[in-house]
Amino acid sequence: MRRQAGSFAISGAPVINGSIPQRLEIRQLRNNNAQWNLYLLALNRYQKMNQSDVRSYYQLSGIHGRPFAEWDGVPMVQDMGYCSHTSNLFATWHRPYVVAFEQVLYGIVQEVATSIQNDTQREYQAAASTFRHPYWDWAAPSADGSPVLPAPVSGSEYIVLNLPNGSITIDNPLYQYKFAVSDMSDFPDSPFNVWPHTMRYPSGQTATATSQNSLVSRQIDQSQNTYAQRFVNLLQAYPRFANFSNSAWTPNALGYDSRNGGHMAVIDYAGYDPVFWLHHAQVDRLLAIWQALHPDSYVESSKEPVGSAAIAQGAQTDVNTPLKPFHSDNAGNFWTSAGVTNVEKLGYSYPEIQGKSQSEIKAAVNALYATTSGVTISRRQVQSSTNELAPLVAAGLSNDVPFEPVPDPPASGNYTEWLTNIRVAKDALEQTFFIHIFLGDFDPDPKKWSFEPNLVGTHSIITPYVTKRDPLQSTIVTGQIPLTRALRVDEQAKLLNMTDEVKTKEYLTKNLHWRITTVGPTLPVRVAGMAVDSSSLTQAEHLMDDKDVPREVIPDLKISVVAANVQAAKADDEFPVWGELKVHTDITDGRPAGLGVGDDV
Repeated sequence: MRRQAGSFAISGAPVINGSIPQRLEIRQLRNNNAQWNLYLLALNRYQKMNQSDVRSYYQLSGIHGRPFAEWDGVPMVQDMGYCSHTSNLFATWHRPYVVAFEQVLYGIVQEVATSIQNDTQREYQAAASTFRHPYWDWAAPSADGSPVLPAPVSGSEYIVLNLPNGSITIDNPLYQYKFAVSDMSDFPDSPFNVWPHTMRYPSGQTATATSQNSLVSRQIDQSQNTYAQRFVNLLQAYPRFANFSNSAWTPNALGYDSRNGGHMAVIDYAGYDPVFWLHHAQVDRLLAIWQALHPDSYVESSKEPVGSAAIAQGAQTDVNTPLKPFHSDNAGNFWTSAGVTNVEKLGYSYPEIQGKSQSEIKAAVNALYATTSGVTISRRQVQSSTNELAPLVAAGLSNDVPFEPVPDPPASGNYTEWLTNIRVAKDALEQTFFIHIFLGDFDPDPKKWSFEPNLVGTHSIITPYVTKRDPLQSTIVTGQIPLTRALRVDEQAKLLNMTDEVKTKEYLTKNLHWRITTVGPTLPVRVAGMAVDSSSLTQAEHLMDDKDVPREVIPDLKISVVAANVQAAKADDEFPVWGELKVHTDITDGRPAGLGVGDDV
């Protein structure tokens, strides 16, 4: 399809009476009945907007990938989506993208509020005036110990709303997005061209397949501690923007990505899942917090390893590169990274940063994540939950929930932070794949790996549906899975003594394991010149079954262990101070895909 031409000016939701509204965590938004009802009613209406409209849910979601068509009259230079993945522009490109979605949704929220004709209309109109799109904090535990994936997102195809005139049942717009029959011609890839709605952990590849959200929820609960560690590590240990934003040969950990074969597992189709927008509002929140803590670093000049629909591969980009296709006005000008530095100028903020000093921001982060992240390990864990900022910052969440307790560091206040570093070619398997890190034994069945008690974390390599490997132009991407919390839990079980580095390294050598799976639609017959037997699998089995891929055949895969001496924070409004990272090749040397002595770090 060819999109409607013309410039859609992205200015953000308007600010009423000069007070900048905050984007709220979805579980906090749910506590405001008026805004919650407005949100779901508006999102339901938005998903049904005429798809010929450049602002429609279908067209805005399709900017990210398929159907690889011009949007808002912006020419394409490559046959792919506009999204800047594996790029220094990744975080800043998604900022006006979410703002555009929020802006359209805000307008529909106002229409819904106006349609309420009773004595609560004033309440609903006031709620509508300050509405902003929520984020989903996949790094924080829920206050009551319920699953991290919110029930309205995972629960049912239908949802009941308690409105002023009584209860109504509507299609749940957070559960899935339903495609029009005509959309299928825009999607050439199976099974996305037969699924009538977005899928999460699909039960099959036919039109009658269903989402298995309970399994998605179990995966996320299993990984929440790791998400928290990675979230906080980015804020504490990566003061350079290029390291924070870009997965191309720098540590990257922007949290939740689907690892179950649904729409969120493929770049080309991810934007259609309603959880995509909650996730990227969360990524933007992480960026905003990071910016507030590191105001002297931002987008640097770099070469685009892949490019996008609007940026040629190999192009040089910087803070003034147009973030196409997002127009900043009706004259055809575009937003740039320089133009989206300040979120308040885009009409929103977040609870952790609005009007806060850096000390207050650190206290807010510690209050939310200290007890589960294992990064700010200190004798102050209980104090954090009583910090006066915590009730405000937690936004309906809490760190005062059951968790595996982590012992205090030595009396000196110093401890060692252990991490697994991952390096691999993004196109190594020509599809999305997943690298699982275990500490201890695990079931040999790869379908069970996402739910293993000894799974420390999973790093997702999310790719387009079709990714052709070019060894001469492969982009090396990296990730990081923190080990410290898992080690301290094992230490509490008397399995090791972390004050003894030699013994800790021996423990890691024996118990640290890594495996690779893919759930994509195809598996290359040959990888790096070595045969991978996949002939016995049907396409459906390729898609639905976690396939164990031999570690030694994956191009450029290297797993290493690094450690840093860390000075524990002395107060609730401080972060730990990290020392230099040291690579311990003796832990991984000689193992399949392990970094060995003499290998490039």
